[in-house]
Amino acid sequence: MFKCFSLLLFGTILLHAADAVGPLQGKVWRGNNARTGEFHTQGIAHQAQEQWTFATGAAIKSSPVIVDQRVFIGSDDGTLYALNATDGSLLWSYPTNKPIRSSVAVYNGTVFFTNGAGMHALNEESGEVLWTIKRGLWDDSVAVIPGPIQHNDTTLDGVVLYSQPWKGLVGVHSKDGTEVWRLRDTHGPGKKGCSVALHRGMATFFRGSQATVMVDLKTERRRYEIDGAVDNGVFTPACRDGICYSYIRGVVAFDLLENAAIKGAGNDKRKYNIAWTFTKSKKENWDYQHPGVSSFSVDDKNVYFGHRDTYVYALDRSTGTPAWKTQTGGPNLSSPALDNGNLLYIGSEDTHVYAIDRSNGNIQWKYATGGAITSSPALLDGTLFIGSDDGKVYALH
Repeated sequence: MFKCFSLLLFGTILLHAADAVGPLQGKVWRGNNARTGEFHTQGIAHQAQEQWTFATGAAIKSSPVIVDQRVFIGSDDGTLYALNATDGSLLWSYPTNKPIRSSVAVYNGTVFFTNGAGMHALNEESGEVLWTIKRGLWDDSVAVIPGPIQHNDTTLDGVVLYSQPWKGLVGVHSKDGTEVWRLRDTHGPGKKGCSVALHRGMATFFRGSQATVMVDLKTERRRYEIDGAVDNGVFTPACRDGICYSYIRGVVAFDLLENAAIKGAGNDKRKYNIAWTFTKSKKENWDYQHPGVSSFSVDDKNVYFGHRDTYVYALDRSTGTPAWKTQTGGPNLSSPALDNGNLLYIGSEDTHVYAIDRSNGNIQWKYATGGAITSSPALLDGTLFIGSDDGKVYALH
């Protein structure tokens, strides 16, 4: 039914998804389509102070995305909120009657997100519904391949990728929701928040059990997968400079394209060229089958992630050697945000937001909210935005 994308699409993907920084910088979850957690903007070097809070009707697991001075964030009360980034005033809200734990992507004036009520496309300024796909979906945060894209005899404005439970990965035209792309030979990202990273012409994701999967965006087929015997992980790989960072019986680094050229390896990790693996013992609350890691963040030096063992880790990108680890007061399943200076920001289930020096792991400041934090922070011009299980959105400066 659906023909493969043309070579023009492949060129578009390589142009926009090959590097961490692209036209969607700051407009998708984790700061970019490669999911590196890099926000190329000023952070907060001094002790953070409250700029404003906004109360929703339930806990907030969703992570904010800030575009055009608007903060977009979902709540377990089933509503997507658009807030003024300066003062926290409500611009509009959109009820769905199902918890919203994913994060939005904003492209060409449209806000896209998924939840148990379906796939939604809303006008960025007004919240008006442009189109919906009504079916039960998971909590993955959508990715957008920017257009123009030549598909068969049509030019597409862009393609929105999301996971369809137990079916695979689906791509729809950003303008009207028409299906134009589908991965058919494996499951898509796992439930509870596993999402797709786009890099070097591939969609990379953790399937929710067992394997990290690499999909060729041109052919709509699985290129390869590496099995880690992992169950119930909730994380998203990060990709930078051609290297993928994921969890496969430990935190790993591997070259996306080099490993795609290996023939006959199946899904056996031992037959792929894994640059390094980092893991710890079960006695230290590490279990390769139940990883307990946040999603990964990457800069030019290190890989960063939180863990349920109450530590935040930094590993050398080239060797996997620990650069530092810093303990908080609780599990750290919020995913780190990186500013354009030298600070990392992460939420903890001990209710605090932490700012940590990326060079040495020293805590620069912490700020207490009223609940556990699994929402991931976003940054814009010296302000940090995050949700908390106390039901509030926080803006700190």
